[in-house]
Amino acid sequence: MAESNLLTDEIQNRLQQLAKNWDELRQKAGERGQRLDESLTYQQFAASIEEEEAWIMEKQHLLSGDDCGDTLAAVQGLLKKHGAFETDFKVHEDRCTEITGEGDKLIEAVSTVLVCWHSIFTGELCGLDAGSIQLTKICSSEL
Repeated sequence: MAESNLLTDEIQNRLQQLAKNWDELRQKAGERGQRLDESLTYQQFAASIEEEEAWIMEKQHLLSGDDCGDTLAAVQGLLKKHGAFETDFKVHEDRCTEITGEGDKLIEAVSTVLVCWHSIFTGELCGLDAGSIQLTKICSSEL
C-alpha cells in the first residue's frame, strides 16, 4: 500500500512537471513567433529603405552630370528624360513619405525585443530623409 502511494505521488509530480514544461514551451514558442514577426517587419522596412536609397543614389549621380545636350535633338531627348524623371521622382517622394511614416510607427511600437533596433530605425530614416532632401535640391537647381 505504501508503494502505491509513492507511485501515485510520483505520477502526480511527473504530470505537474509535464504541464509546467508544456506551458514554458508554449510561452517560448509565442515569444519566438512574436520576435520573428517583428524581425520580418523590420526586414521589410529595411528592404524598402535600401531600395529607395539605391534609387536616390542613382538619380543623384545622373542629375549631377553636366550634359545639357549639344544639339536640338539631344536637348529634346534630355528634356523628355527629365520629364519622365520628375514623374518618377513624385512617385518616389510619396514612397519615401510612406516609408518614413511606417518607420515612425515602428519606433512607437518598439517592444523590448526591438529596443536595440530603435537607433537603427532612427538612423535609417534620417539617412532616407537626407537623401531625399538632397535629391530635391539637385532637382530644383536643374530647373
